[in-house]
This record gives sequence, structure tokens and C-alpha cells, in this order.
Amino acid sequence: MAMQQPTDTPFGLQANVAAGLAYLLGILGGIIMLVGGGTNGFVKWAAAQSITFWGLYIVVMIVLPIIGGVLHMWGIFFLIARLWQLLGLIVWLATFITAFQGKELRLPVIADLTTRLFPGVA
Repeated sequence: MAMQQPTDTPFGLQANVAAGLAYLLGILGGIIMLVGGGTNGFVKWAAAQSITFWGLYIVVMIVLPIIGGVLHMWGIFFLIARLWQLLGLIVWLATFITAFQGKELRLPVIADLTTRLFPGVA
């Protein structure tokens, strides 16, 4: 007799694995887990927050060099970009590790933005 897979998570994955992959694989992982099916709130939140964080991260990484060039302050904006990258690494590690542990981590500011962008998920 075949064992039934959970039906409330994307692709029949365990909730913590699906949420962890949503964070681990960045914005693409978030999109895949959000549209991959399932109704599990923990997974949907992780996917939505991953999309929000990494979308914002990418926008800032595009905008910083533009602002640095316009203001002719390359050095300062180069330093700010490196600090932003370090913050991105720390957040990435924290989110996917806690998700794989089955714990929800709501990022300051990002959680509020996620709630506004994805009202049906929160």
C-alpha cells in the first residue's frame, strides 16, 4: 500500500522542506513554492516573504550603482553595496535555516511589506 503524501504543501513536500527551499533558492524558490500548489500557510508565507525580500534586494543592488554614479560618490556607494550584500547573506542564512527547522521568521519591515503585497497569504 502506497503512503500518501501531504496534500497541503507544494509538490507533496514536508512543510519545513518546502519553506526552506523557498528561502534557499531565493526569488525563484519563492515563486515556485507560491504557485506550486498547496494551502499550507507556513509555506505560503515563506514563499511570499522570500519573493519580497529578494525582489527588494535586487532592486537596491541595481539602484545603488546608479545613485553612486549620478552623485559621483562611487566609494561610499560601493561600501553601502557591500554592506547590503552582507545583510543579504545573513538574512538568507537565517531564513532558510529557521524554515528548515520548521520555525517562522518574520523579517522587520519586510514582513509588513509582504503582508501588503500578498494579502491572501499572511
